[in-house]
Amino acid sequence: MLHRVLTLAQSWRTAAEKDPIATDCRRCVGLYPNTTKCWEESKASLGDYDGAMRRAYIESHCSLEESFRIGQRWAGENSVSLVAPSTRAVEASPWLERTNVPIGTIGNRRSRFDARPHGIVIAWCLGLEELLDLEEYSGIDGVVLVRAYSGHAPWVTAFRVEHLGGQLVPPVDEPSAAIVATVEGLSDTAVLNQGLTDPRERSAAVQALTYLYKNGHQLDPDQLATEAIRNKWPRQAPLELAKIARDLKSGRQIRFTQRLRPSILAEWSNK
Repeated sequence: MLHRVLTLAQSWRTAAEKDPIATDCRRCVGLYPNTTKCWEESKASLGDYDGAMRRAYIESHCSLEESFRIGQRWAGENSVSLVAPSTRAVEASPWLERTNVPIGTIGNRRSRFDARPHGIVIAWCLGLEELLDLEEYSGIDGVVLVRAYSGHAPWVTAFRVEHLGGQLVPPVDEPSAAIVATVEGLSDTAVLNQGLTDPRERSAAVQALTYLYKNGHQLDPDQLATEAIRNKWPRQAPLELAKIARDLKSGRQIRFTQRLRPSILAEWSNK
C-alpha cells in the first residue's frame, strides 16, 4: 500500500513538472524543489480533482439551442439528463420536451418535470446556488452548465471547469495565504457534513473572518466561496461564508461565541 501511495504521488509530481501553465503555488513552494505547482493544483490541471466528475460550461452569449447541442456533443455516448431551475424555465423553450432527454427541476417536487439527474447533466440556466445543490446528487458523471456568467466564477475557478462556448468566465483571483489557511482550518468534519447550519460551526466562521477583517485582511466573498468549494463544503455553505464576509464589510456586527483559540486565529492570520 505504501509503495502504491508513493508511486501515485511521484506520478502527480512528474505531471506537475511537465505542466506548461504551472505557476507559483501559495502552499507548496519549497516543498518540491523541481516544481512550483502543488499536488492538488497539478491534479486539477489534468482534470477534476475528484477523479470522476467532469464539468464544463457554455457562457451566456451562446444561444440556448446551440448550447444544448454543444452539451450533447460533450456528453458523447453517455446518458444525458437536464435539470432546470423551474417548470417555467423549461416551458420557455418548448422544443426541449421534443428532445427526449429526461428533464427535472431543482427544488420543486411538484413539477411535472421530475426526472432525477443522472449521467451527464445539462444544468439549464441554473444559478450558482442551484448548481451547488446539483453537485450533491449521487449518480452524476458530469455537469455542463448552460448560460454561465460571472456569477458562476467561484464554481468555474474552484474546479477549473472546461470552457465549451461563448466568452470566458473570468476566474476569481487567488486569495492570500491567510484566507486559504482559514478556510482549510474551518473545514472540519462537521462543516464538511452539514456546512454552517449548526450554530457552533457558524460561530467559528464568524469569529475567524471577524479576526481577519480586524487585522487588515481583505475579505473577498468570491475568493472565500471558491476556497470553500475547493475544500468540499456542501451545498450552500460556500455562499453562506461569502455572505458573512459581505456583512462584515458592510459594517454589520455579527454575534458569535468564542469557538477558536486566539493562537489558532493568529497562526492563520500570519500565513
